[in-house]
Amino acid sequence: MFLKGRIKSKSPKVLSYTYLPRLMSLTPDGKILITRKMPGEFSDSNVVHIWVTKLKHPQAVEPTNLYVIEQKVWDLLSTGSARSVILDAFEYILLENGLERTLRFVGKLRDIALLSNADFYVTVGDGVDERVLAILKRIVE
Repeated sequence: MFLKGRIKSKSPKVLSYTYLPRLMSLTPDGKILITRKMPGEFSDSNVVHIWVTKLKHPQAVEPTNLYVIEQKVWDLLSTGSARSVILDAFEYILLENGLERTLRFVGKLRDIALLSNADFYVTVGDGVDERVLAILKRIVE
C-alpha cells in the first residue's frame, strides 16, 4: 500500500509563535488554524479556525476534547477545503492534557495531514523546554 503523503521539505515545521502571521501569509491555500486566538483575528477568508478554549461558544472546542479537534481536521482535509494545518495552541493543550497525551495528539494530527497530502506546522513559545522541543521536532519533522 502506498501513501500519498508529501516528501519531507527542508523548511522547518516547528516554528516560534512570532512567525505565525508570516506563516499565514506564505501559505496561500486553505488553512486550518488550531489556536487560542478568537475567530476573526485573521481576516483571511481561507482560514478555518478551531478555537481552543474552555468558554462555551459555537466555534469553540475544549482543550481536553482532542478527539473533536482531530475529527474536525480530518473532515476539513477530506473535503479538500484546506491544504495546511497550523497548531498554534501547543502550550495550552500541553498544560491541559500533559506531555504524553499532547505529543500523541500532535503525532495524530501530523499523520492526518500526511495522509491528506497537506502541510503541518506547530508554533511554540519560549516556555517549551529543550527536551520537549526536541521530541516535538522529532515527531513533526
